[in-house]
Amino acid sequence: MATLAQLEEQKRELEDRLDSGDFSAEAALVRVDAAIRARRKTIQHSQKRLQAVKNAVSKGVPVAEAKAVKRSTKARKKLKQRASGPINRFD
Repeated sequence: MATLAQLEEQKRELEDRLDSGDFSAEAALVRVDAAIRARRKTIQHSQKRLQAVKNAVSKGVPVAEAKAVKRSTKARKKLKQRASGPINRFD
């Protein structure tokens, strides 16, 4: 996976090509923009998770427990339904 700096460098190069009249760079520029947005979103999510772990550890929660990914309520409910067996709606 390319770093954010690499993606931004590619974007600058593509913008330069587009400015010089190479219209084939336009589609590549759209893809690089999408990749930059996705990478920034991933970075923001990682920073939020790191901050949440730091806050939990500062409140006395063990590190392993703080790092554990907690399932959403909806996901837990689906797991319970699957564990209870098949649903027979015709009885």
